[in-house]
Amino acid sequence: MKATPAAAVNAAVIVAARLGVSCTEPVVLADGANVIVQLSPSPVVAKVAATTPAVRPDVATWLQRELDVVLFLAGTGIPVMAPSPEVPPVVHDGEGRVMTFWTYLERSGSGLPDETMLGSVLRELHAALRSYPGTMPVLASLGDIPAFLARPRVTLSDADAVGIAAAYARLTGELAQTPSAQQVLHGDAGLGNLMHTDGGWLWHDFEDTCTGPVAWDLAALTASPRLDGSRVVEAYRDAVDPAQLRICEQLRLLSLTVWYALYAERLPECRQRAAELAALWHIT
Repeated sequence: MKATPAAAVNAAVIVAARLGVSCTEPVVLADGANVIVQLSPSPVVAKVAATTPAVRPDVATWLQRELDVVLFLAGTGIPVMAPSPEVPPVVHDGEGRVMTFWTYLERSGSGLPDETMLGSVLRELHAALRSYPGTMPVLASLGDIPAFLARPRVTLSDADAVGIAAAYARLTGELAQTPSAQQVLHGDAGLGNLMHTDGGWLWHDFEDTCTGPVAWDLAALTASPRLDGSRVVEAYRDAVDPAQLRICEQLRLLSLTVWYALYAERLPECRQRAAELAALWHIT
């Protein structure tokens, strides 16, 4: 049975109350890297760090970068999920948790976005991010992999750990040999971080925002089995190195492997998928 994220929900409600946000019916919208809690009846959503502190001891820094980038993008007209205007746009902490607060929006429709639209909106997002005035770490989320491997082993076998470490060394080495043009990125620009509302599609979840090649963001879309990646790249229009894109797709799969292993420590229903992904990297 899935563990109820009661501690995260409780922390969100308590911290929100201190900030003047009333919640009588908290609703868990998602439970993974973070626990996402709708603070009903207030139009506010809490994003509470849950799994991320296991590999990101400075997780508050990541959450603040997300707020800063989103506030910048909102000022440029890029459609993004906005921080809640009812709460200061900073990272809050309480009850042993760190969290941020966002505007609650209703989803509209359930269909997949068209690949042509995806390539176009990602290109527009990247164009706006090129003028972001702050500094960002390079491909920050890749650091999760060695951080995970350095932890006590909970769900990994020796073969899993050896295979993941070897793949990380090989792929990051290959990426370093590809064209090095870099800019500020979303960091995790996959389908799950686009949301359709009555006002259209908007981006959210910029926690992994970083500097890197545009292929890193594109790979989050082109690697999806639900999309025709070639159409996404064609619609993006700007030149992308095919070899670099393939490496980024593999690194994203490796990152997904690590995150499923982390989820499996807390969420039993993730254990089978975690084992399947880890087996992909075994050295034969």
